[in-house]
Amino acid sequence: MNLSTNWVFLSLACAFFAATLAALSKIALRKKSELFVLWAIYAFSLPLFLILSIHQPKPQLTGVFWKTVAVLLPFEITAFFLYLRALRISPLSLVFPLLGLTPAFSILTSSIILKEKLAFYGIGGVILVSFGAYLLNANTIKKDGIFAPIKNIYKEKGPMLMILVAFIYAFTSVLGKKAVLLSSPETFPAIYYSIFFAGLTPLVYVKLRRTNIMLEKKDLFLFILAGISFGIAVLFHYKAISLVNVPYMLSVKRLSLVISVFYGAIIFKEKNIAYRLAGSLVMLCGVLILLLCA
Repeated sequence: MNLSTNWVFLSLACAFFAATLAALSKIALRKKSELFVLWAIYAFSLPLFLILSIHQPKPQLTGVFWKTVAVLLPFEITAFFLYLRALRISPLSLVFPLLGLTPAFSILTSSIILKEKLAFYGIGGVILVSFGAYLLNANTIKKDGIFAPIKNIYKEKGPMLMILVAFIYAFTSVLGKKAVLLSSPETFPAIYYSIFFAGLTPLVYVKLRRTNIMLEKKDLFLFILAGISFGIAVLFHYKAISLVNVPYMLSVKRLSLVISVFYGAIIFKEKNIAYRLAGSLVMLCGVLILLLCA
């Protein structure tokens, strides 16, 4: 493993801020709609993207870059909206771990789009991470059988939505890496989320006029923290993913699932934490394998 790349550190930091964003978003969703929370997160993260991009060399952006951005936009907006909906309607420690399926899905997408090839042990590590995500919901196995965690997915809308998000992220993460390689880890998010913000603002304005939902002063600090968490997570994500194969980076990043279990227990008083910690140990084994073969 080439430690000089720092992709592991960047991925771990990304994991922390991604889990923090999920917890803050769930709190915000208690009073605000998914559309408003989505817009507010972009609004308070965009200054960070713009400031960092100003001090970076300006890359030559080709037609391929803009085509990649055009393909990414609808998928990314859809995924984030569904992600927030899943967080609203289901426990954080139930739905967030299902994002652990993204690395497994990305084996296929990175192979097709970027022609990335994983070593045999690397595939094993990705599978362990994904299996650990399954075990995070193992509290239902004792009562309803070994396939209960899978069966329960079909009983609740939240888990189904998050699995769809995991699949979309496997696609957008690969295309996102392509866009970063065609620009830079600082330039791409500045352009990308500026377009997001510009497109969402008219929709939010119309929504606010109809519902009289406003950004209250007491909620300002919450959204600032969410925006900063999102901004840092995004920047670390794109920097790390530009240095290593997509499934490897996503697998380390999915340690955010473990952090989310603690957030679920401490902030939202969710149960079955012992089962979810057991699943996290399997995930850690998968990550160690990835570190050895990267």
